[in-house]
Order: sequence, then structure tokens, then C-alpha cells
Amino acid sequence: MDTRKKVHAFVRVKPTDDFAHEMITYGDDNKSIDIHFKKDTRRGIVNNQQTDWSFKLDGVLHDASQDLVYETVAQDVVSQALDGYNGTIICYGQTGAGKTYTMTGATENYKHRGILPRALQQGETNRIIASHSMNKHSSRSHCIFTIYVEAHSRTLSNEKYITSKINLVDLAGSERLGKSGSDGRVLKEATYINKSLSFLEQAIIALGDQKRDHIPFRQCKLTHALKDSLGGNCNMVLVTNIHGEAAQLEETLSSLRFASRMKLVTTEPAINEKYDAERMIKNLEKEVALLKQELAIHDSLANRTLVTYDPMDEIQIAEINSQVRRYLEGTLDEIDIINLRQIQEVFNQFRVVLSQQEQEVESTLLRKFTITDKSDFTTISAVQKTGLVDVDGSQASEPDEQAFGLGAAPSSSKPGKKSKPKKTFKVPPRPSTPPSKAMAFEEFKKEQGSMINCIFKENKAILNERSRKASEVTQRINAIKREIDETKEALEFQKSLGEKQGQYESKGMLVVDEEEFQLILKLKDLKKQYRSEYKDLLDLRAEIQYCRRLVDQCRHRLLTEFDIWYNESFVIPADVQMALKPGGSIRPGMVPSSKITSLGEDDLDKFTQLQQTVLPEGPDSVSFYNAKIKTEQKHNYLKTMTGLQRTHRK
Repeated sequence: MDTRKKVHAFVRVKPTDDFAHEMITYGDDNKSIDIHFKKDTRRGIVNNQQTDWSFKLDGVLHDASQDLVYETVAQDVVSQALDGYNGTIICYGQTGAGKTYTMTGATENYKHRGILPRALQQGETNRIIASHSMNKHSSRSHCIFTIYVEAHSRTLSNEKYITSKINLVDLAGSERLGKSGSDGRVLKEATYINKSLSFLEQAIIALGDQKRDHIPFRQCKLTHALKDSLGGNCNMVLVTNIHGEAAQLEETLSSLRFASRMKLVTTEPAINEKYDAERMIKNLEKEVALLKQELAIHDSLANRTLVTYDPMDEIQIAEINSQVRRYLEGTLDEIDIINLRQIQEVFNQFRVVLSQQEQEVESTLLRKFTITDKSDFTTISAVQKTGLVDVDGSQASEPDEQAFGLGAAPSSSKPGKKSKPKKTFKVPPRPSTPPSKAMAFEEFKKEQGSMINCIFKENKAILNERSRKASEVTQRINAIKREIDETKEALEFQKSLGEKQGQYESKGMLVVDEEEFQLILKLKDLKKQYRSEYKDLLDLRAEIQYCRRLVDQCRHRLLTEFDIWYNESFVIPADVQMALKPGGSIRPGMVPSSKITSLGEDDLDKFTQLQQTVLPEGPDSVSFYNAKIKTEQKHNYLKTMTGLQRTHRK
């Protein structure tokens, strides 16, 4: 439903003894006004001067009393404001045409009151009064008075209330500066007033144009203050005050043109509804109490006297936790639904049990697999004392199981065994031309990086084995699920067949045939198998995630140590080699990058391809490893330069 409506525009003619009857005439319906100019004979015989204008308005108020003006202009706006609609009344016209008299009226006589009540006279004292050739007591300013209304219901159960506001606007005179005869400060003020009225007229023209999207409300304070009143969601009325004398006919014509443009503006009044939060809370509390009483009556009729809807205590929560655990173990077929709070707590306990199971799986994996760093001798010593790992870094408690770690450093001997000589790597003479990184990488995995490469392969093998088992369990679960569906269909068919043939009851119990009974037992057994297999799948998924993280760590360490070894073995200039020897100022892995010659583009391409070939499980992670290696090299360079500076100072 379209609720848009046009702005109402009225014309009020100031009474005068010298009314121009020949130039100003009214229509028979008292809603139109015609203006007639006499032709200027000085322009000659060919004279295309327009002499007649006709304006269609919502009413013409001529010799009207203040009571009639209020009833015609403001009574409906104020009445609808009490129903929640915003309203705006604007008085427009030249100085001395009766704008302030229409809006405020005279305080000497009760009958001469305007639209504003008598109490608003205090607001008039804040307006600047200046002498004017057209009005000695002209108020050279715009006046906007806003009345805020709130309407609450006397019924306390109704939390809804309505708000509205009424904007009463008394604009300054719209005459041209030449007629005002002002000078000095008053002239400057008149200039600003006329400029604001021009901006107001521009906003009105934009509002009347349906094709315009932007309305210039921010051009002046007047339009900005009236932005929600001009073409907004309010009932808007314009009262155009004009003179009836022939001498003011040009200003009268200008004011009527403004009124006709204002009638093109549309508004969309709407009720402003709000809710009292305090009343709403009280009403909701009453409603909750009534609903609890209704539930109590319903439970009593249904013989459910033990149902409570209050928050659960610790004993009830513990009982629900026990039911959830028994349901997951298969000893409880279903959990009885009592109320909404109980359902919410059941789901909450499912989350608690799941979190506890995840922690148990993680602790089991930590006990089963030992992760140590070969450079962290303190951790290795502590783990060896616990008996989980022997001095060679292998798992001591489970010799038949596969174990994996990250760089577990073997000791030189075991308790009760002969010590083995420590394996050393002979450093070959440095070649004149550095080998390609592909060849160097293969050599590194066989010699210096053999230990970490071996751990990497073992971890990867365990990951593949766990993934294979998970795939097998998934296939078994899918097969069990298909068999469950087939058994359900067969059971439904058998039930429908029994209903057609007639069912038998004995002592109030339904009697089923042997085939249906066997299907029920089979379905129960399949569900138990499904829960068991699904639990195993969850455990395998946790182990796979744990193993995958270890494989990624080994891969990163293998690449990092290879990069350090390659730079220190083939790329460092000869003058830096002396610093790397025992007692030198630079430790392995901390060579300044400024002393290392960069690899050629072809070698870098080959090394990138090598990484993608050697690391097929995660080729997208190569970029991450390269960026991390560069970051670590930069960090090592800064530490090395700091150490060299300190050595030089000493």
C-alpha cells in the first residue's frame, strides 16, 4: 500500500485597506489564486511579457481568523502527532506578510494566539530584533521550535508506546535586499538569510524532481536542520504569507512560485513505535510464570509429576553425563527426553565427553611416541631417565611397535653393552665448482643428513600405514551402514506383512514371528559393530593428524640443515673458511649472507623442482619452507654481525 502523500500548501493573505482586486483574484473553490500584471506600454507594440499566472493550492486564507487558520493548517498535524506521526509546519514569505503572527500570534489578546501556545513567548526573547523598512520589529532570523510527544498506554501490560515530534518553523523574510533598505551589520545578516533561503529552495527543487538521487541538505544549517522534515516521514504543511497590495506583487509572485514547487514534494508518514524495556521485562516474567503453571498442569494430567523446569544441579548433570557415556559405549539404547533443559545438557555432556576422549588419545600418543630434539641434551637426558627411550634414541618399552621421533640424538653407548665408536664423516676436499643442489641433496641424505632422513622416512612410513588402516576401517563402516539400511528395509517389510496377516498379543505384549525377531537381533548387532568401528576410525584420525605434524617437522628440519650444510660446504668464500674452523669467530649455521655468493637461476629452478619431487606429500608447502629458511638466514646474519662487532672491539 502506497502511503506517500503530497505536501499541503496554503496561502494566507495579509488584510489591507489597499487590496489589489484587479491584480489578485481567487477561484470559486477557494483553492486557487490568479495574478494579473498590466502590460508595460513602454516596451512597444511587440510585447511578449507574461501577464497572467495561476496557482493551484490546498486553500486560500483571506481575512481568516487565528482559530480558522489553526483548524485548517495545524489541527490535523497535531492530532496525527498524538497518534505517532511526525509533523512539520513552515511559514514562508516576505517580511511583514504575517509569518510570525501566524506562527506565534500576539500575546495581548487570547484570540490572537497563533499556532504556538502562549508559553512559547519566552523563546521569542532569544531572537534578534532589528529595524527594517518593511517592518520595524522584523525578526531577522529563522526560528525552529520542536515539540516532542510520547504517548504511553494506561494499561501496564502494553509495553509499546509511540513517539513523535512537531517542527514549527518561522522563516525569515524572503524579500530582495533592495527592498529591505538595510545596511551595515543588518545588511550582512540579510545576505546570509537570503543565501540560506536560496539553499532551501534548491533542496525543495531537488526533492520535487523524481530523477534526482542526491538532495543538497548540507549546504547550510537551515536545510541540515530540516533534512528529516523536508520529504521525510512526516506530515508537512507550508503556509505562504503574502501581501495583497499592488506594490508587493513581485514578492507575492515569488512566494507563490515557492509554494507551487513545495507541492511537488512527497512525504511518507509512518508511525514511530517504540518499546518500554522495563515493562517488556515485567511482562515476560509474568508470561514465563504463567507458562510454568500451564506446564505443571499439563504434566499433572499426563502423570509426570517429577518434571522440573528449573536449572539443573550438579547431581542431575552427573546423571546425564553417565547416561551419555553408557549410550556411547552401547549399554544404553536411548536417552529419554524430559524437557528442553535436559536436551541442552545432553548435547553439552556430549561435548565434554568428546573433549576428554581427545585428551586421552593425545596423552596415549605422547606415551607411545617420544619426540626429542637432538640438540636439546637436557630433554634427552630427562627422557632417558624415564625409561621410555634408550640411549640410542629408540623406544625402550615397546620393541615390536613402530616408534618415531624428531632428531633423537643417539648416545655413544648403552648400559651393559660395549660402547660403539662414534660414526664420523670425512670432509671431502672442496671442489672448484660447487655441485648442483640436486646432487648435493642426495649426498647430504646419505652422509651428514642420514639420521634425520632416516627418521623422516620412518615417520612417513608410519603415516602411510595409519592412513591405509583408516581407509580400510572406512570401507568396513560403509559396508556395515549399507547392511544396516538393508536390514531396516527387510524389517519394515516384515512388519507390514505381519500387519496385513494380523498381529497377535499375549498378556498385553505384541508377539512377533521368528524371522522378524532375527532381523531385530541382527540390526542391534550391526549397530554395535558400527559404533565400535567408528570409535576406531576416530582414534586413527587423531593418530594420522599427529603423525602428519611430525612428518612436516622432519621435512622442514631436513631442508633447513641441508641449506646450512650446502652454504658452509660449497658457497662460502675461502677467506671465511678459516673462521669456521674450531676456535673461529663464526659457528656453523651463522655465516653472514653478505659473504655467500648467490646461486644461479638455473640451480634455484632445479632445487625447486627437486623439492617438489622429494616432497610429494605437500608440494604446496615448498614456498613456506623457502620463506622460513630465508628468515632464519637473515636472523643468523644479524647475530653473526653482532658477534663480529663485539670481537673487533675486544
